[in-house]
Amino acid sequence: MTAEQQAHHLPSVLFVCVKNGGKSQMAAALMRLHAGDAVAVHSAGTKPGSAVNALSAEAVAEVGADMSGETPTAVDPDLLRQVDRVIVLGDEAAGEIDDDEVSALEIWRTDEPSHRGIEGMERMRLVRDDIDRRVRTLLAELTESRPRVLFVCVHNAGRSQMAAGYLSHLAGGRIDVLSAGSAPKDQINPVAVEAMAEDGVDITSATPKVLTTDAVRASDVVITMGCGDACPVFPGKRYEDWELADPADQGIEAVRPIRDEIKRRVSALISELLEPES
Repeated sequence: MTAEQQAHHLPSVLFVCVKNGGKSQMAAALMRLHAGDAVAVHSAGTKPGSAVNALSAEAVAEVGADMSGETPTAVDPDLLRQVDRVIVLGDEAAGEIDDDEVSALEIWRTDEPSHRGIEGMERMRLVRDDIDRRVRTLLAELTESRPRVLFVCVHNAGRSQMAAGYLSHLAGGRIDVLSAGSAPKDQINPVAVEAMAEDGVDITSATPKVLTTDAVRASDVVITMGCGDACPVFPGKRYEDWELADPADQGIEAVRPIRDEIKRRVSALISELLEPES
């Protein structure tokens, strides 16, 4: 299964407004912040402008979200049909979306502080906070039926990526999968990629990511692999530490047994997490 195919198992959402420069970009940035890799996030405009709104970008940056590198894009009819949810921010854009082309459409009539004489950055923060509350509710709806597992190793280049690859491949979209590293490398270990490819799992598009508190907080199960005390602890989470050899600087012959042990553990984890469904 390719990384693209694995992504198709994720719940997906498309945020739409008219210009795709403000509210829809804010919603997308906030969803990426809270969901990590657990939701495929898109945004578009019915009449896209030329750039994102600077105040909108500043407002979401204050809470840790990033939309500064985004560019307004037009609504893609194919994407409208493919995503699980289409969220339209405002009635003007809603009038330009054909309901027959959408599997599930929802209109967010967000707070408009300017009607109360509130302008500038104060207005934008209120808009952001309203969108953020809605995004958190939507995220819970999209992911509530699936447990979420976070794999953590030091570099997020070998063990945790192989584990994430197997869990995505074997669970068939029934479990949300995240991975991260306490000190991530610039790229994934090519020998790990080779070893996984031998077993029919493609992790070539995976990229190392830094471990964040938000990722841990959003996960139900956190599995560490040799990263010591780098992972923050929250009540109500299940924590495991898998003692596995480090594939860094190892040849394929040494990495294969590590891969096989990871697969065994991941298969057991799937059985435990999905047992109520059987």
